[in-house]
Amino acid sequence: MGAWDYGLYGSDEALDARAQFLGTIALPDDPKLFAACVGLLALLDPTAHQLECATEHNALVGLPQQLREAATVAATVAASGPRLSYVGPVRDVLGVDASYGRVVDPLLELRETITMARAIRDRGVRIVDDGFAYGETSIGGVVGVLVELRELGIAISPDLVDEWIDSFDRLRGTGDVDDTDYIREWSRSYRNALELLATPPEKKLLGSDPTAERRGKRAR
Repeated sequence: MGAWDYGLYGSDEALDARAQFLGTIALPDDPKLFAACVGLLALLDPTAHQLECATEHNALVGLPQQLREAATVAATVAASGPRLSYVGPVRDVLGVDASYGRVVDPLLELRETITMARAIRDRGVRIVDDGFAYGETSIGGVVGVLVELRELGIAISPDLVDEWIDSFDRLRGTGDVDDTDYIREWSRSYRNALELLATPPEKKLLGSDPTAERRGKRAR
């Protein structure tokens, strides 16, 4: 395992898992949903493979000029731009790669961005619900995305997160891998991330009602 930091994004496995998770999101054909999706991918993973073909997507021509230009900029991997300045507990749990993506305001301001962000959240929730083995740090790549979505105001039901915390505490207590210093510190970051997910951010950039669904699956 290539690891350089105790944060959720602090290992090759976590970054690979994030790329795989976000890589399953298809660019929509609807122009506004397409623009929203491009904006979110630029924020969450500007190296996402979908951005490579975004400038040739049919939906691009259906956008007003301002949004078309913004989507083109967002899809350009080499483009520079402002980033979300994660501070305090959020930066601590995400790690040194916390402020990775770019903020393209015209895209994030779209109403459709909330729709796309909720869809990404729901996919992430299902992955965490499916469970993982103790010491499997790749799950950090998915939970990290959920933490970033929380900063946008895309919430998760606190009751559901409480279930995740209880499940992880039991998992950690019965883990069958060597509890190395790295795993202990990573586990602290992971649990702190779950506690963040159970609370609203100080400032919401988008806004969303918490998902009310409770699920029965737990970490195994």
